[in-house]
Amino acid sequence: MDFANTVVWSEKYPGKLLCQNGPNLDYSPPEELEGMRGPLTPEDAFVGAANMCFQIVFEYVAREFGMKLAEYKCRAVGDLETVEGYRKFVKITLYPEMKFASGAKMSNFDKALSVTKRKCLVTNSMDLEVEVIPKVL
Repeated sequence: MDFANTVVWSEKYPGKLLCQNGPNLDYSPPEELEGMRGPLTPEDAFVGAANMCFQIVFEYVAREFGMKLAEYKCRAVGDLETVEGYRKFVKITLYPEMKFASGAKMSNFDKALSVTKRKCLVTNSMDLEVEVIPKVL
């Protein structure tokens, strides 16, 4: 299984990111790095990929543990630091807020989080710490 996209850029931003699943997105560096406000940044995409993947995997895992997820909202924060002279993300913290359908087996909640952390393709592919601070509504 392969996943591909194409970047198209010509002299100034925004550029275009053409994704194999259909969306075409404008992109730019962040304003702080001589980019522009508005388009997707690589930094937003990086943190967003972790956030989206964790939600998708958690919904599946929770369902398998008898916990039907009814609502999910998650703020994600990527900590960017200078390490050995280069900027890199060292940690992503996820703050999911979740509601479950009535009858959910909430005794499986911690186990579902643990399994999700092990199965999340995107976060497992990142060289950084992932912290999850959940809140059940």
